Amino acid sequence: MEMYRPTIKSNLWLGLMTVVFIALYYWVEYSKVVVRSPDYQLKIAAARNMESALETLQEVRFPGTGEFGSSGIDKLTHTMLGEKYSPITTDEGSVDDKLTVLNPNFAAVVVDMMNQAGLVKGDTIAVFFTGSLPGANVAVFAAAKALQLHPVVITSVGSSWWGANRPDFTWLDMERVLYETGVFKYRSIAATVGGKDDLGGLRLSDQGRAMIAEAINRNGVTFINEGSLSANIKGRLKMLERQAPLSAYKVAINVGGGVATVGLPQNAQLIPSGFNRHLPRRNYPNPGSLIHYLDDVGVPIINIADVTQIARDYNLRIPPDPARKIGEGLVYKHQQYNLPLAIIALVLMFLILGIVKYFDHQRYKWREEKVDSEEEI
Repeated sequence: MEMYRPTIKSNLWLGLMTVVFIALYYWVEYSKVVVRSPDYQLKIAAARNMESALETLQEVRFPGTGEFGSSGIDKLTHTMLGEKYSPITTDEGSVDDKLTVLNPNFAAVVVDMMNQAGLVKGDTIAVFFTGSLPGANVAVFAAAKALQLHPVVITSVGSSWWGANRPDFTWLDMERVLYETGVFKYRSIAATVGGKDDLGGLRLSDQGRAMIAEAINRNGVTFINEGSLSANIKGRLKMLERQAPLSAYKVAINVGGGVATVGLPQNAQLIPSGFNRHLPRRNYPNPGSLIHYLDDVGVPIINIADVTQIARDYNLRIPPDPARKIGEGLVYKHQQYNLPLAIIALVLMFLILGIVKYFDHQRYKWREEKVDSEEEI
């Protein structure tokens, strides 16, 4: 007797199987479920923290509604965005970047990055701010509060266009307000001028440097002003080491493009945004920056620089798109296949194939028995 081979060739059977299999495929495809991320509640808490911080800053800066009426958006942008040019402007910048990070959901993105780093309650982290992205600075504080971390913060006060570049309301002033009102329990322990060589370079006038020095002084922050970029970097490292050994920092978070922190612009472009367990091995033109020192001692890096790309990756609002509500976006939840339905569909497919094979085999046996009986005759 020949070996059994499937012989089903009926167009009706094949057509029915095709229709059923396609129906099962679409049943599974359109039965996806929305699943919350495991740290959903922490992310919501961080977004709420950021929302509260932004409201506090607005109320301090512009009490009541006043000229803004019911327009919270105008009030927020006038609070958090400075001017294109001011005496303490150090670099060019994008207004869209400044607006993108005013979304409270950006704090949830920072939580996601922190969780990638494996941070837990009580961890000490190094944080490096500039005045360029005050919204992102608030987001980092909001995420740190949600995870109950201990941030050690150093700020370069100078700002790019539209950042915290109002001499009377720098980032140091903002964080002091948030500290004194009890929104956050931490603030910068030291500050530098920022800009080229971390000393302001050619863009800042003597008046601008004096205004930054005054902002540092009125906020009671240690002024790191060692006369050169390399000396300022060493000054920052010393300030960190006064709080904890460098290797004790569980992560270093950079916001913006501070030259002392990430190096020259060409250097900064080689450092990926987001969480980096280790910096990629590349030919950095300025490998002596602060995060390179920390990377060398094994401290992971969270780089919050290309905020537009980060927002796209997490499906957050990018101006002029309307703002999302807290809890919306890929950072909070995602779609995935309904596993029980997928298993049922797979079982049904195998069952149908088994039934078809069974009847095909029965038909084959019937044909063989018929041939054998005819040969006996």
